[in-house]
Amino acid sequence: MSSRVIDTSASASALDLKLYSVLREFNVYELNRLSKFVNSSYFNKNERLVRLFEQYESIIRNGAASTLTRGQAWSSATLDTTYNDQKFRKLCSDLLRLIEQFLVQEQFEKNPLHKADYLIQAINEKKLDALTTSSVRTARRLSDQYFFRPASYYYYQYAFERGIYGMNELEIDRSKVMNVEQIAQNLDTFYLAEKMRYYCYALVRQPLVDHEYDFLLMDEIISHIAKMGYDEIVPINFYYQIYLTQKEPENTVHYTRLKSLIHDYIDQLPNIEAKEVMDAAFNFCIRQINNGNKLYVKELFELYKESLRNELIYVNGILDPWNFRNIIVSGLRLGEYTWIDRFIHDYQDRIDIKHRSNAVSFNKANLYFYQKKYDQVMQLLQEVEYEDPSYNLNSKAMLIATYYELDEVEPLLSLLSSFAVYLRRGKSIPQQRKSHYQNLVRFVRMLVRTPIGDKAALKKLRKKVTDVEGMVNKSWLLDKIDELL
Repeated sequence: MSSRVIDTSASASALDLKLYSVLREFNVYELNRLSKFVNSSYFNKNERLVRLFEQYESIIRNGAASTLTRGQAWSSATLDTTYNDQKFRKLCSDLLRLIEQFLVQEQFEKNPLHKADYLIQAINEKKLDALTTSSVRTARRLSDQYFFRPASYYYYQYAFERGIYGMNELEIDRSKVMNVEQIAQNLDTFYLAEKMRYYCYALVRQPLVDHEYDFLLMDEIISHIAKMGYDEIVPINFYYQIYLTQKEPENTVHYTRLKSLIHDYIDQLPNIEAKEVMDAAFNFCIRQINNGNKLYVKELFELYKESLRNELIYVNGILDPWNFRNIIVSGLRLGEYTWIDRFIHDYQDRIDIKHRSNAVSFNKANLYFYQKKYDQVMQLLQEVEYEDPSYNLNSKAMLIATYYELDEVEPLLSLLSSFAVYLRRGKSIPQQRKSHYQNLVRFVRMLVRTPIGDKAALKKLRKKVTDVEGMVNKSWLLDKIDELL
């Protein structure tokens, strides 16, 4: 005999729905604007959505209720005491669609170039000849108000000129010179800048992934930019210099030029694109450091401090955990222990909550390692969750160094063996990165097995370590060999 399933959905919480989780992300100013939007009869004619929104808004603003059941939310929104779960979910879905519409409107309002484009489109569509002159003037004014000069700026200039072309096509005078050159020039500039942007991203990312990026016509594009210059086009100028730093890293003139561009023009890029440029500069310095050029440790550290001051290192106010780590590593290599300790304390809350615990534990362990507080290193590494392969790899490398410093030979050899197996089986680890850790395992094992006092063997090992391309903790291992020579 089957038991009857009682429908309890009316008593279920209304605060575990996607609608509530979305609304909680809005700050007070955004809630104010959203409230006006939801209450606007132009955008919303459904009073039920207004009442449903007001319940959630009250809870978020004032903590008016610690609980809200779906039945309560339904009856307040619909004035109907008989709960219908299917209809309630539909109501929540409709409110979410309205919120999405609000987000679209918010983005539209942020960018005057959108307005300029759509104004011209509307004039053309309605054939409002009386507004043509004033609308073109307004569109140009809106365009001039836009301070930033990313690739998208030239797309909107292309769209604007295309709209002007549409207006001119209606004229009878066929002898008039049309603006097709301006259309083509802006389209070309947008294409070149955007293509270079993503090509540079691929170049920077290539060593980290097992994937060969393929971009159409890049040789022709690079050749064209080199020939034409484009010095006055900020995004193309930036991305071409990034390309040169990636392709010719031994020529430091390219980096000097990139740094000069950053100083003079970085404020002309929106935050996300400015951060991409800064990341490319960081990447160049890191590559130089990894190749043994220690002068770039100071360079990298100063770049990071500058990006913290002007907030170009953040994305939507969030500090990437790997930039957090790299700032700390560069500071530690310079002996800036007090600054780093304060930095971890002051900036940890800028890391996304999902990554914060791991980032803080791992990087505090790194600080303690440099301060030779090895017992605290091992304690903190136990707090790091190894679901992220990067933390697993970096923690293992730090633990290898810690065991060596503590002269814990048996645990060290055991770790080297298990880590070697992990690397060999780790199919998701890019091959180049894997080899960097495999070199660490191989050479630490050789050092441990080298007889004490065998200076000839140590010198031979030192040369091998020096000559190897790509190795984690290379400077540390060379220091350990030197201590024995």
